[in-house]
Amino acid sequence: MPSPIFQIVYRSTFRAARVGSPLQALRDIVTVSSRNNARDGITGYLIFDGDTFLQILEGEQAAVETTYARIAADARHRDPTLLHSGTAAQRSFGNWAMNGYLRSEADAAIFARHGVPGTIPPELSGATVMALAQELAAGQRRSAP
Repeated sequence: MPSPIFQIVYRSTFRAARVGSPLQALRDIVTVSSRNNARDGITGYLIFDGDTFLQILEGEQAAVETTYARIAADARHRDPTLLHSGTAAQRSFGNWAMNGYLRSEADAAIFARHGVPGTIPPELSGATVMALAQELAAGQRRSAP
């Protein structure tokens, strides 16, 4: 029987006062994270709105906790807050070592359905972030060539 998957969901504030391009910031993070996560057996998903990161990491518990500690110490993140940690029967983002989503006006209805009509509220639950990420990821999978 395979061991359960350990997941964490966290939020943090982007530390940079200004970003030349939120899309470039997201691409930079996803590129490096994909390489590191593939090496460490971690999968996940990152949502970024230019100010706030919401991220799910999943894999072997020690590897996920080590990765989260590295992120919490990263100068790009301010006030990392763990929203959920626990086990799951399977990976939710098993196809991606890391994928990211940059919030735009085009997806306002999706965010509103998950209680995020405007800025990302600090009291957002881990379950809400997971549901939002799964819906966004499903849309990306459908639109992939």
